[in-house]
Amino acid sequence: MTPIEDLPTPSVLVDLDVLEANVKAMQGDANRAGVKLRPHAKTHKSPEVGRLQLAEGAVGLTLAKTSEAEVFASLGFEDIFLGYPVYGADKARRLLALSDRI
Repeated sequence: MTPIEDLPTPSVLVDLDVLEANVKAMQGDANRAGVKLRPHAKTHKSPEVGRLQLAEGAVGLTLAKTSEAEVFASLGFEDIFLGYPVYGADKARRLLALSDRI
């Protein structure tokens, strides 16, 4: 493992124990409230974190952009919600094509 001080900057560092605890806590809150969790992936934009969220009990992911949905779908994510309106015929066509796959 590379020592932290030898990493190029900027670098993203994630404390896996904290991440896992946060995912468990959020899912636990949703479970206790009796709601289905569909976390927004706009902050992490990470398939690995998305998989962790789904494994903990999330029903799907929320994304912001057509391009994000395409990437996550290409990596096997099947339940994706876009949280923002889609503008433009090109993006609409791409989403329509995506809806045929997932």
